[in-house]
This record gives sequence, C-alpha cells and structure tokens, in this order.
Amino acid sequence: MFRDVAGRGLDPDDYPAFLTLPSGSMDTTPDSAITFTNFELQLSIGALRLASDLRCGRIDPHVLHADLPSSCEGFQPAEFVWRVSCGQNPSAEFDPLEPAAPGYLRTKIALRRYLDFARTPQMILPPLRGTVHPGQSSDNIVALRTVLTRTGDLTGIQDAANPLYDNPMVDAVRAFQVRHGLTPDGLLTAETYKQLAVPTQDRAAQLGLTLERWRWIQRSFSQPPIVVNIPEFRVRAYDGDMRIALSMKVIVGRAYRRKTPVFENQISSVIFRPYWNIPPSIQRNEIAPAMRRDPKYLEKHGYEIVHGEGGSVRIRQRPGDQNALGLLKFSLPNAHDVYLHGTPAQSLFDRPRRDFSHGCIRVEDPAALAVWVLRQNPGWTREKIEATMHGSETLSVAVLHPIPVLIVYGTGFAAEDGAVYFLPDIYNEDAALLAALRKLTIQRQEEVRAITKAVRP
Repeated sequence: MFRDVAGRGLDPDDYPAFLTLPSGSMDTTPDSAITFTNFELQLSIGALRLASDLRCGRIDPHVLHADLPSSCEGFQPAEFVWRVSCGQNPSAEFDPLEPAAPGYLRTKIALRRYLDFARTPQMILPPLRGTVHPGQSSDNIVALRTVLTRTGDLTGIQDAANPLYDNPMVDAVRAFQVRHGLTPDGLLTAETYKQLAVPTQDRAAQLGLTLERWRWIQRSFSQPPIVVNIPEFRVRAYDGDMRIALSMKVIVGRAYRRKTPVFENQISSVIFRPYWNIPPSIQRNEIAPAMRRDPKYLEKHGYEIVHGEGGSVRIRQRPGDQNALGLLKFSLPNAHDVYLHGTPAQSLFDRPRRDFSHGCIRVEDPAALAVWVLRQNPGWTREKIEATMHGSETLSVAVLHPIPVLIVYGTGFAAEDGAVYFLPDIYNEDAALLAALRKLTIQRQEEVRAITKAVRP
C-alpha cells in the first residue's frame, strides 16, 4: 500500500522509511527488540497517515483560504487501520478512501504516466532565437518533434530529421497551446517554447496538487453539482452519473487583489433582469473618480442613487442590456459576496486568459445555465427564460432544489477527452500549496525521529 503513494499524488517522504528486519528469525537481543519496535511504530504511523491523507487530504484547505466544508466528517483513521489490519488484504482496503469521481481517476492515471516519463531522460531543447512561423526552417524543430510526440500532440509517421515547421508540427503546437492555456495561434513563440521546456517532474507535481485539492471536497451532493475551475476559466454542470451535461467559458476575478475565492455553496435562486448593487469599494475607487471626471457618468451608464435608512446612500445600476450583471444573476448567498451572472461584454470570452472581473463569475451563456438550474422548476423552458430575460420586470425565481456549486482551483488535470491540461498558476495557489506541503513533510519527519528516538534506552 506504500509502494505507489507517488502515483496517488502523495509524497513518499511523508511516510516513515521502513527498517529492514534481520533475515531469519528474530533473536531476543536488545538491539533486535528496538529494531522490531521501531519497525512497528513506523508501520503504524505510515498507515495512519496514509488513511488520513487519502480520505481527507494532507493540508487543511482553510489554511490556504479555501472555504470548503470538511470532507472528513466522521472518519476515524485509527479505527480504519485497526479494522483493515485484521482483514485478508489490508492494502486493497485503502483504495476506496480516494474520491471516486471520474475526473480524479483520470488525473491519477495521467499522473502515473507523467511519473513514468520523468524516470527517462528528457529532451533538452536548444535556445529559441525569435518566433518561428509556419513554413520556416529552424534547428529547434528537430528536437521539438521528439517533445511533441512524447506529449501526444504530434501523431503519425514523422521524418525525425526534418527542420521544416510544417503543417503537422503547426497543428501539434496549436494543440499544445490549447492544453497549456496559451493563445492557439500555432506560432512558436518564446512563451510557448518556455512551456515546452518545463521539466516532466514539474508537470507531475501539478497533477498531484489537483489530486490533493480533490480530496478536500465532499464525496456526495444533494443534487448534481456545478463546478467552476478558476484557472481553466470554465464552468461545467454534471448529471447524476457525474457526466458533463453543460460546459461553457467563464470570466473570473483579476489575479491582482480581485481573486475569485475557492468555496462551496449552492444556487438558491435565479434573478432575471437584476439590479447591480455596487459594492462600497467599487463606488469609492471607480465610480466616484469617474463622476468627478464626468458629471453625467451615472446617467450615461444607467446608475441611480438610492437613499436608505439613517441617511445612507448607495449606487445601483438599473436592469437592462448595459447592466454589468447582464440579464441573469445566479444567487448563492455567501460571505464572499461572489455569484455567477451574465455580462454585456461578450467579446472578452474570446481571450484565452479571462481574469477580468471584481471576483464574481461571468458566464458565457447564462440562458443555457438557467435552463439547467431551473430544469426541475415546472414551465421554465428556454423560450420562457429568454422571454423573461428580455421582458420589463425584475423577477426572482427560487430554485426548486438548490444546486450545489463548487468553485475550485486546478491547474493540472485530465479532461473528459483524455487530453491532459497544464494551465498557468494565475493566483500562485500552486506555489502556496507546494510550500505548505513541504513544511508538513519536514514536520512529519521530525515527529518520526522524535518517536523512534524515545524507544531507545
């Protein structure tokens, strides 16, 4: 059960190195007794850690500001280890502790493949001198053919010595760019070349971080969930068999100071033709300066001033085609004041990197998402949804069965079509998680040394 921890996205250094017992029968000398005792201690510590890590994850997500409920409620590692130790095949009992989600299983398979790649020598790419365009020849192309064949982006019979940047190579680079969140223009640029040169072990580490984050998530939901993956800029809705029922592009919070948080909630209502109640920070930092520059700014953009109790004043934007929320808002009450909504700025969805919002999530096709969310509400067809969007009244419709929503962060994963994606770490969350895991490993090793030292007389 410990031989393949790396293939599960875990660090072998997190588990005690098991001492080799003397060959033959144990004698009764003090040194042999200490050796055996240390072996049992390390075996027990390793089993307890493995059980907890597979079922709950190694890191408490709240340490990294992920607002997720515990995925470990009621799980007792000591009870589990004691029970399986009495069975016929203890190792096999650990497998069901992992998430059963298809995406987790696909990503684990991809991780094992990349770990195999990492055990073989990696092609060293020669320096790139300027952008290589289709039809040009370059010394870089020969080495690049080997790299792209290994990644699976280049298929078919190739002339390994051909220096021409021909159509098959252009298509392969374009496929690589798509999988790495780059502009899929087929040009061999410095940024594309940089991603091609990333060591395979670093790619394996990205996949392992996604598996760790997956273990933070609850194993079951009251309804099939909607999942937003922040660095992928995409939302997916799943059916009861965890197959994709709907998928579309999204826009998320800016990487600087406007990050979309990782959290779990549920869509409780759909609001047609919503008002946008502008947060105080936006009023202060954006609206007020614009008003000073242009006294008619509020009128031009459909804003109005609302007077509240106690003399309070706030600004909101009236419903309509200009409204920053578009014509639909998906309400999920949460402490972050983040929700899903439409947008009038549809052109932004054409960009490969889409972190432009103040933290909320703009969806590409809000009407299609509303059809999915309201599918159990009688009468809410696509036609009725679009008619209400383009009507004259603001309307809030309670979702008959609230839909769980997961806002997650995964830069490395295997998609439904088998392609393996490695996306930019736009919020530096991978770096933060890696640092936390390294700190944990050091702490665990110190704990084991202290325990085993205490056994010696």
